[in-house]
Amino acid sequence: MALAQNKAIEDQFLSFINTEQLFGQTDCILLAISGGLDSVVMAELFRWAGFRYGIAHVNFQLRGTDSEEDQAFVKALAERHQVRFHTTQLAAKEEAEKLGISTQMAARQLRYAWFEDIAKEFGYNGIATAHHQDDVLETILLNLVRGTGLTGLRGIPIRQGNIIRPLWFSSRAEIEMHAQKTGLVWREDGSNSSDKYHRNRLRHQVVPVLKELNPSLLQTLQTTVTRLQSADNLVDEEIRCSWEEIAENRSNSFSLSIQKLITYREWEFRLAEWLQPFGFQYIQTKPIAAAVRSSVFGQKFYSTTHQIMRDRQYLVIEKRHSSINESIVVNTFPDQEVLISAHHVLGFTVVDKPADFQLSVDQQIAYLDADLIQWPLTIRQWQNGESFRPLGMKGSQTIGNFLTNRKVTLAERRFVQVLLSDNQVVWLIGHRISDQFKITAKTRKILKIERRHTSELNAG
Repeated sequence: MALAQNKAIEDQFLSFINTEQLFGQTDCILLAISGGLDSVVMAELFRWAGFRYGIAHVNFQLRGTDSEEDQAFVKALAERHQVRFHTTQLAAKEEAEKLGISTQMAARQLRYAWFEDIAKEFGYNGIATAHHQDDVLETILLNLVRGTGLTGLRGIPIRQGNIIRPLWFSSRAEIEMHAQKTGLVWREDGSNSSDKYHRNRLRHQVVPVLKELNPSLLQTLQTTVTRLQSADNLVDEEIRCSWEEIAENRSNSFSLSIQKLITYREWEFRLAEWLQPFGFQYIQTKPIAAAVRSSVFGQKFYSTTHQIMRDRQYLVIEKRHSSINESIVVNTFPDQEVLISAHHVLGFTVVDKPADFQLSVDQQIAYLDADLIQWPLTIRQWQNGESFRPLGMKGSQTIGNFLTNRKVTLAERRFVQVLLSDNQVVWLIGHRISDQFKITAKTRKILKIERRHTSELNAG
């Protein structure tokens, strides 16, 4: 939303919060403060307005003494403001290496998971980040390059669950001007000047050209984002209505009339949107659409959880049925290996924790705190939307995202199973155990579970 540019940033700040109804006067908000310009200004505006808030800071230990000094700076800021201070140290680099993702992505996942934990523990009504209009523009450009579609062009939302962006209305230049005018002190992150990162390259090389072409770029961006949000909402509504028109719910499946499907305008786009909740990727739509046009029937297409069959008159969507989808229940500690698929077994061992215990890096072996395990155990294929807390992470993550980050292909995902205790994921078998069941200093007995290929048994 566009705000009057001649108003003081304090007035714009209050007006924006009230207009967008970001939070109430009695709410207490957790501020994510890095110590940089944007977050320091956000904290000062909250203090000036008399809002209730606490301050949270994450030290990722990526910049040596600078990281420690950032943490000390934010702690001192919280003390001056006389508000509660929360801090933690998270190993983003190590997490990135484990998951096979960028350090920035790992840091983001760890940071937000920790914020959520703190907000829940201390009863905060929301989590505020200091994203502003320049961040929105850079995110839109990044998403445009990545090809994320219409939703990605909406940039950074003003509100996302309990995450709010109270500086969304402002530009980086306005924030810096306010900080200099009021004599604020902040910390500079040297990595912001490096073009090593894609966002920085856009910020330093592309955005200045765009602003030269249109000096009012950020002002017009607010209108553009609002229009894109409206367009996306209309598309979502149309997709939902057309799905309700065409989808026939038949027991455990959905049938889409091919004759009716091809009468819709942009039916391939609609099909891609309809299939997304069933685990199908946008790129899979092309061969499915080709099957629709073909007179050949019987072709099948698979996601991790569902299959589509091109029948004579219908596309039939149903849950996948295979032996790996069947749940295996282990009621008590087994005295022999348990067959969990056509090619794999699990072997179970319980031992006293040795004084010199060291965790194995072999992902085919799970070392668990035996006293935390509740029997019976269940083994089944992972389910779309299912979450767990991977070892080493503070917060939870969907299994789908975890497998994506580890670059597990769609074909391989079909065979990924989970081990559950009391309906909690204990082990994403062959990939990572849950942090909740790890070996700690308090562990007395270790439950060792090893996945082996059946060929190893035959060889023995």
